[in-house]
Amino acid sequence: MKRRKLLLGATGLLTALAGCNTITENNEDTANPNNATETSPTKRTEITVSISTETDPQQLPSIWEDQNIEDFQARFTVQATGQPDSVTVSNERVEINNTSEQWNGNTVTVQPGQMKKGEQEFTATASSGNNQAQDTAPAVKATPGNYKVDVVPQRNEELRNQIGQNSLEDNYLEDRGGFVTSDPVLDTYSSHEQLGFDKFGIDLAAYEWRHDNDYTGLAEAQPTEVKNFVDSIGTDTGNPDIEAIKSGEEVPAAIYPNGSMAERRGGNFDFEQFSNAETVGEALDWVHPYLFNWQAKITNDGPVSTEDALYAPALERAIEQNTNQGLEVHAWDVETLGHGTGLIYGKNADGSEELRFMETVASPVTSRGGGIQLHPLIEDSGYLDPENLGYQEHWHPLRFGWENDENTSSLGFESKKGKAVRTIGEMANSLYHQDDPHPGHGETVAPTTEYVVDFTEKLRNFNQNDVKFQKLYNQAKVLEKLVRTEDKNHVVYGTTENPQYAVVEDDSLIEDIWEDSSGEYDDFNQFLRDNPEYSMSTEDINASLEGEEMDDFSQQVLAGA
Repeated sequence: MKRRKLLLGATGLLTALAGCNTITENNEDTANPNNATETSPTKRTEITVSISTETDPQQLPSIWEDQNIEDFQARFTVQATGQPDSVTVSNERVEINNTSEQWNGNTVTVQPGQMKKGEQEFTATASSGNNQAQDTAPAVKATPGNYKVDVVPQRNEELRNQIGQNSLEDNYLEDRGGFVTSDPVLDTYSSHEQLGFDKFGIDLAAYEWRHDNDYTGLAEAQPTEVKNFVDSIGTDTGNPDIEAIKSGEEVPAAIYPNGSMAERRGGNFDFEQFSNAETVGEALDWVHPYLFNWQAKITNDGPVSTEDALYAPALERAIEQNTNQGLEVHAWDVETLGHGTGLIYGKNADGSEELRFMETVASPVTSRGGGIQLHPLIEDSGYLDPENLGYQEHWHPLRFGWENDENTSSLGFESKKGKAVRTIGEMANSLYHQDDPHPGHGETVAPTTEYVVDFTEKLRNFNQNDVKFQKLYNQAKVLEKLVRTEDKNHVVYGTTENPQYAVVEDDSLIEDIWEDSSGEYDDFNQFLRDNPEYSMSTEDINASLEGEEMDDFSQQVLAGA
């Protein structure tokens, strides 16, 4: 048996008897001194407690595959005398009272999720009134350095408070599912709820604010180009320059659907047509030229290809705020080689979904040779057409891993993979502070090649396959949050149908996965089984991530404690 002793007393005389910690308090009858005699005995109450380690848990597995949780529990023998009011066993994470189901006679069972990583000490405390006796015993929780991650639903109160204070929508969270507890990204892999160390929590509904807040932030930082543009739609601003853009009194930078480039007739912005559009594509036909004309006339800078992060939220908000057919839009910027573009997802009035490219200039190179390509469907874009000049001049991230991709750029494999990963991650958040980590810069997160190729294929063929956008979007949220968790190295693997995640200790492994053009690490489950590399560090692993609380998970782990 392993044990350590620590003797503490609140008042009175402290002694150690028979290997136990004891505390004694004098309780003399002083209420009526006249009743006292020289032969009256002193009343004494003695409390003792001892704790010893009965069983240390086995080393935890790198992948949970229906093992017996009892093999990974710590067990202690606790004995107390003197009829204390309460007896508890505690460490830095948990306090287990003797009324808990984790007590069975003199045996106390501690779940792995209630232990920190490595060596630690548990304290048994017996209490009676103000008096306490304590004893300690050691335990060790052996965790693997490389292990599979269980993504779990976890409320993010910080984000939820931000939404309540800043959202332009009355029922923001309710319209996004309230609190999401089931999704492929949550359901693909589940370890035992009592493990603790391998849990990664995310609030999928609240995390949408990371993207939607792009508009709120830009509306305040650059109101002329964002908020004023959106608010000008459908109203008479009284500004002759703005109203001239709408009426087409001068030849605009971009032609409206009722105009004609051949006839040098710009047409006019038809608000009725725009507001009653039944598809996102139809709405973009009107509002996208209006955005370019606004940029050319009101900002004096003209449409600028590097302002894709500005145009995406502006177009998204313009459609959702000013149309009346229930259209849903999600737009984000994409970094191509030498030219900024974007992607725009739309859910139409009939419930159908579509994905389009978003151009950032009124006359893109893809339009040469016929056809104006401001927001074509993915499959119609010149960036994916080898016969188009845009294909030759600009390598697009959606070509990563595509069998028709040609080496038309100076980018190497790792750079192309980085741009593809950035395209995925920025679905969840496009705006970053200069020093913030962001997807595509592989310091601590490395997606396997198989995963990135599958994800880009799902986007490239979105309009022909049956994958739902929300399924991809939720995986982008997890990727983006992993990038923010810089204290651990993470690997993303599997496919979009079976997304999986892992933690690894070795920094060089992250490098190797980024450079893996042959798919050596695609079967990462096998790597984990072969390379658990158990870590006995005494550092505590904090399962909660930046700005988040593990309330829901803790209630599971500490049940009965």
